[in-house]
Amino acid sequence: MKDLEYKPRSDRPELKKVCVYNGEQEEGFVGLRYSDGVLNVCFPFGYSKPADDEKEYRKDIMNLITVLTEYSKKIDGVGQSSLLNDDDVAFPIHAYIHVFNFFLSHGYYVEKESSYGKAKSGKINWSKTIKTIRPYVTGCSPNESIVYLDFITRKFYNKESEIITQIHKYCVYESYEKIGCLFEYFQPEKPIVPFNAEMFVSILKSKISKTFNEKYVLLFRNMLDIVCYMGRKENNSKASYGTKNFEYVWEKLIDDVFGIDKEEKKKYYPHCFWNIGGDDKGADEDDTKKTALRPDTIMRSSLENDAKIFVLDAKYYQYDKGEKNVSKLPGTGSIIKQIAYAEFIEEMRKEKGKSFPRGKIYNAFILPYNSKKNDSSYALDCFGYAGCDWKKTKKPYHKIYGILLDVRAIMYRHPKSSNPDIQELANLIVKVSNKKGGIEKK
Repeated sequence: MKDLEYKPRSDRPELKKVCVYNGEQEEGFVGLRYSDGVLNVCFPFGYSKPADDEKEYRKDIMNLITVLTEYSKKIDGVGQSSLLNDDDVAFPIHAYIHVFNFFLSHGYYVEKESSYGKAKSGKINWSKTIKTIRPYVTGCSPNESIVYLDFITRKFYNKESEIITQIHKYCVYESYEKIGCLFEYFQPEKPIVPFNAEMFVSILKSKISKTFNEKYVLLFRNMLDIVCYMGRKENNSKASYGTKNFEYVWEKLIDDVFGIDKEEKKKYYPHCFWNIGGDDKGADEDDTKKTALRPDTIMRSSLENDAKIFVLDAKYYQYDKGEKNVSKLPGTGSIIKQIAYAEFIEEMRKEKGKSFPRGKIYNAFILPYNSKKNDSSYALDCFGYAGCDWKKTKKPYHKIYGILLDVRAIMYRHPKSSNPDIQELANLIVKVSNKKGGIEKK
C-alpha cells in the first residue's frame, strides 16, 4: 500500500445523498442501481434513515445487499434474474465488493511467490533440479560423472504475472467507478491496459488452475466474475442489483423470523379439488398438492400442546398509520382467506391423529412501516382490524388484526427464528383481542 498514490475525490457524493427512502424509487425498485456514473441505493418502503453517520449508512447498505442475496436463493417461483436484476446479465455485486475490499486492505495484486521452470541458464535451484531432472552419466567407471543439461531455475518475472496485476488494476477501477462511493475517499489509478474480455478470461482461468493460496484464488474468481459480466454487457454504463418485487422478500422475512418449520407448515395447507364424473374418491394426491392454499406464515406461542396459533399474512402495502383510506389495505379476498385458514385448522383438530396445538387461533396482517427510530430496535403497532359481517358466532380469528412492523428491525433479524420476537408479537395480538369491544370471550 505504500507505493500507491491516493487522491481524494472532491465530487464523491455523501452516502445519505446516494440513498433513496420512502418508496420514492422508480417502479418500486429496491436495491442498487448505477446509471451513467450515478449510484442510487433504494431502500424498501418504511425503512427509516440511520443516524447521520457514514458508517451507519454503509452498514445499512451492506445489510440490504445481504438480505437481497439471501432471499434470491430462497424464493420459490421467482428466478434470480427477475428478483435481482432488470437487465439480461446479473450484476455480480459481491465480486465488485470483494475486489475493492482486497485493494483497500492489500493494494494491487503483485506476484510475490517465486516461480520456477526448466531452463539452461539462470539462478539454479539444485534441490528442485535433483528431484525433477534426470541427469546424464558420462565417462566410464570408476571415472563416471553426472551432468545436467537442463536445470530448474528461479524466475523473478514473467509476463502472465504482470498482466494479472494489470487486470486487477482494471477490476479495481471498474469497482471504484460503480460502487466506490460505498467505501473510502481513495481513487485508484486508471488502468493502462485496454479491456479484452477473451484474453482476461483466459489468463485468469490459467492463474486459478495454478494457484494454491485460497486468498488469491478467491480474488481471481471474483475478478473473473467482473470480467465475464463486462464482456457480456452491451452497455456498461448501467447496472442494477435488486428487485421490483420486494413483496416476496417481505413474505420470507416474516416467515423466517416468526414462522414454524417449512415441512411442518404443510399440514396447515387447506386443499380443494374438482370431482368429474361422480367419482367419490376425489382428486389424486398430486392434484391436491397443486390446489393447496398456502398461508404465508404460521406462528405458535411457546407452549407445545396448548400453544396459541397465529395465521400471519405478510402484505407489502404502503400504508401510513392513521390513514382512513382502506383501499390501501388488504381486500375482501385476503380477509376471507385468513378466516378459511383458521377454520381449516379448527376442523382438523376434530380429526383423530391430527397433531395441532389446542390453543386459540388468531389472525393478523403484517404491514411494513417506519417507526421513526434510526436504529434496529424492535417496533410493533396495531392500527385496527378487518372482519366480516356474516359470522354470527364470533371466534378470535374472525378479526384479522393489522400489525405494523418496523422494516429496519426485521431486516436486521433475518433469517433466523426469534423466540423473543415471536412472543412480543403474540402478546400484542392477544392483548388487542382481549380489549373491551374486541373479541367476544367464549
